Amino acid sequence: MDGEGFTFFKRRSDRSIPPEELMALARESISANGFVLACGLKDMLVVGYSSGAIFGTALLALAPENFVGAILLRPQPISDDFTFPELSGKPVLIISGLRDNRREPQHASQVAEQLIAAIAVVTHHALDSGHGWAANDDDLVLARPWMDENFPT
Repeated sequence: MDGEGFTFFKRRSDRSIPPEELMALARESISANGFVLACGLKDMLVVGYSSGAIFGTALLALAPENFVGAILLRPQPISDDFTFPELSGKPVLIISGLRDNRREPQHASQVAEQLIAAIAVVTHHALDSGHGWAANDDDLVLARPWMDENFPT
């Protein structure tokens, strides 16, 4: 439990993220004994909400070759000056909440800018919602056509 929410990595008292600890946890997760690659799949889509979105950005940064793209719901940058490796046009959907009391207003845009600098193809939607799921399943309403467009079956 972290303040008013749950997370699986530590935060500082000011709610910022210690990048070195987050990246170490992500590195462990994608190691030969880690849970991410243990499933044996390649070309996975990172999907993360809140702390999961933050962790997902770390996974994408460390092992972009294992992921086809990402859906990041209510993300926060790993750090203000974080740099992703080249992402070769990987599609990334970011969905943020305009009334999110657990994120700073600029967080989602910062993540988007960092990903664009790494040559990801970013789509960002800011919903009239808070940190939780948007009314009327708006998160899913946006994610489904994005998935159909980027990963047709």
